[in-house]
Amino acid sequence: MQNSKNLVEAQSLIKNLTGKTKFVISKSSRALGLSRQTYQNKLDNLRSQKIITNFTININPNIRPNNLKFIMIEIKTNPKEPKLVKELLKISQLKMLDGVIGDFSLFALFIFKSSEEYYEILNKVDDIMAKSYFKKYQIIETIKVFKTNGISLKNLDISFDLGHKLDLKQIAQNSSNIEYNPQEFPGLVVKIRDPPSTVLIFSTGKTVITDIESSLKPQKLYDNVLEEILKAGIPLEKDKVNQNFNIDETDHLILKILQEDQGLRPISTYEIKDLLNDKYLKALKPHSSISQSTIHNRIKRLELQGIILNYTVEFSPKMVGFEGKYYLRIKPKDPSKYNDLAFKLVKNKNITDLFRIGEQLGLFAIVRVEKVEDYADFIRNLYQSNEIEDTLTTFVLDELITYTNFVF
Repeated sequence: MQNSKNLVEAQSLIKNLTGKTKFVISKSSRALGLSRQTYQNKLDNLRSQKIITNFTININPNIRPNNLKFIMIEIKTNPKEPKLVKELLKISQLKMLDGVIGDFSLFALFIFKSSEEYYEILNKVDDIMAKSYFKKYQIIETIKVFKTNGISLKNLDISFDLGHKLDLKQIAQNSSNIEYNPQEFPGLVVKIRDPPSTVLIFSTGKTVITDIESSLKPQKLYDNVLEEILKAGIPLEKDKVNQNFNIDETDHLILKILQEDQGLRPISTYEIKDLLNDKYLKALKPHSSISQSTIHNRIKRLELQGIILNYTVEFSPKMVGFEGKYYLRIKPKDPSKYNDLAFKLVKNKNITDLFRIGEQLGLFAIVRVEKVEDYADFIRNLYQSNEIEDTLTTFVLDELITYTNFVF
């Protein structure tokens, strides 16, 4: 961007394009007080300057039956072997590729939907590296994802259905642990101690766990909350509760299309149907097809369950004022405080991604700053907490695949 006014406008538009629900131009233009045509012109301008590239989504890695697997690989290359990079770029699970300074010259992030897929692709990476000049690479397996693309995974809402309608007034009268004020809020409010959270229960049976302060996986969290709901005197039969946390291969394909195939405008459910039936299902299940209404319902369920974290756009970070990108490994003074430190670090707006890894410096952060010199202040402030023993920084020279749609 050429000046601060354009920079602020670009940032404002990108923030406006990010939300919990699918982008609708009439709604987004009203939010900025612009006419639909003016908004469209500004959007076209961002596209023509390649400030934004494609619409996409962020996916919650904590899904069932298998959590998404984030794998990072550090690679040492020779400048005279560009073929290595070309071969890596053919792997669809490669989401981010950066040129870096240090013992390694490339840093790659892969995301896999299963361990089987991971091992299959790892064999391909092994084959590629066997033909490289240095044959030097290091795999970093993530144990837990605390934050992805600016979205903290600590305080996400989880929704499910109790399977029957409820008489909220009667339930509230029989329990002292429940808040019910229908003039202010149409549901019951139940404060849960273990895990610390708030449960909202509606007359339809729809239940939302919110204000979650726990590192528990969704299933364990869900089981604990059901026990607390029973203790509060709310009737339910566990075998009739529709938690519906599992996603299947069709869900994975819908998520893949929403994340990778949208292009410069949001994709419709009709277009998803055509892609799904003609490109993907034809190869997997030759005689099967799926309707537009089924796709619509599946997407709504994925939104409700928090699998789709948000709808957003990929953008060029440097063109909207983020000049510096760093990888930061962190070691706490007290090894028993990894989770506590991580939950504090996710609040830092400069940290866009945060992982627990199986190394001595066991927290791995991706850090973005507006100016390169801002990173020194970031590190200085980090150490002021007196909870960190050591850090190791890697500076990113060049972003070959950006995977950039972080919330800022």
